[in-house]
Amino acid sequence: MNWCNQCKRSEAGTFCVKCGQKVARTRETPLNKSRGLLWGAIIGGILLVLIGSFLTLKWVTSPERTVERFRDALLEEDYEAIGKFIPDTNPLLSQEAELASFVSLLKDHPDQRTLLVQDLERQARSLSDHTLIKPNESLLLQMTLMEDGKVFYLFKDYGIAPTPIYVEVGTQFNKTTLFINKEESGTIGEDGKKIGPFLPGSYHFETKLENEGYTMRGEAEIELVPSEETVQVDLPVNGAFVMPDSNYEDARLFINGKDTGIAVGDTGEIGPYPTDGSVVMHAEKTFEAGVVKSPSVHFEGEAPFFSIDYREPAVIEKEVAADQPEVVQNQDETDLIISAVNTYLNDWVYAYENLETDYFSNLTPELQSYFDERFRSVKENNAAFTGEVVEAAFDLDSLFIDSSGKKAEIDVLVTMDSANHERGESNVKTEVTSSGFHYKLVKSGGKWLIDSREEVDYVDLTNAVVY
Repeated sequence: MNWCNQCKRSEAGTFCVKCGQKVARTRETPLNKSRGLLWGAIIGGILLVLIGSFLTLKWVTSPERTVERFRDALLEEDYEAIGKFIPDTNPLLSQEAELASFVSLLKDHPDQRTLLVQDLERQARSLSDHTLIKPNESLLLQMTLMEDGKVFYLFKDYGIAPTPIYVEVGTQFNKTTLFINKEESGTIGEDGKKIGPFLPGSYHFETKLENEGYTMRGEAEIELVPSEETVQVDLPVNGAFVMPDSNYEDARLFINGKDTGIAVGDTGEIGPYPTDGSVVMHAEKTFEAGVVKSPSVHFEGEAPFFSIDYREPAVIEKEVAADQPEVVQNQDETDLIISAVNTYLNDWVYAYENLETDYFSNLTPELQSYFDERFRSVKENNAAFTGEVVEAAFDLDSLFIDSSGKKAEIDVLVTMDSANHERGESNVKTEVTSSGFHYKLVKSGGKWLIDSREEVDYVDLTNAVVY
């Protein structure tokens, strides 16, 4: 059959009967042959895709490509990508925290990072060539490229196994909380505890112990690298037990101004308490003349000794003319007034050293308010006081108690070994000085309170009692 391309019709002859054009003869193609060609093309295309995919996956999962991707992840500090190659085996740390330590170590030692990647590339070539090589034991960081299952059931998958590092960490007190890279990691004690395995890395270890509201800490920056032995890490906290002592065993122990309710001789070993100087201790004993306090001791680890300096009063009497009537005061009331002033003097030292009015125990509200304002001003000026009362001499002739028995006055010569200085100043030199004061007291609730204090130029000690 012929075909006219001009008229688009079949013709039996050589020329088209309609337009007269010469027609072309067409050959019939068998239908089944056309279908065969089509299927052949489809199958060929599929085979090409399969072969291409096979070769691509084989390259992607090759040991060389694994090392290349691992190297890129290291350089980019991509923790998520690095975590796909290194297994998460440490039960104490999140993988992200551990990988951060690993990357930090390599960042601090770029030469070791380069050597590590080069060694992994050497191992990759060995796996591809099916040859055996010896481990490079001279490397600081040793890791092994190894098979890790299959991908799509056809191709070998590869992972990177670090040399496990174990740490034995200990401290001086039981039930101390351990933190690694700021993550809580259980408790440790004086017997030590083996933990791990760790990745090589730069880690921040911290210990924390709480007792009676005080917090003690210890910390260390540790670089962990592969070792044949367990790494020993000692993390002592800044604390210690206390065994106080005093020349009066029945003196009561005070810690940061608070009465512990126990006598120094009955305490035994107590604590632990911080040794950074934040804990201040002293002892108090009550005598007939009043409460006497020891100097304050800032606890820094040494066993404190509280020396209570109490001397029996020495009475200095002046001669009285035979014709001069003797003024006799109520002796019990006199002792109470002297005791109140002695208590105030000792309280004054501790209050000024700590700039806290809570140390005062016998002030009127008006005088308490005065010291509140005074201490605020001292703090604003960054000032401080250090000292102790050496002696207090009471002029008995100046003692006055009004007819109501609720107001009293007395002159006292106070000798102190003290110094005013800037806060935080060390090696402070004190000086012994004496000053005279006129004290006014009021009686409230059966107790004598200090109402005011005024400095005077002279105190007559011809008839005096000295503490």
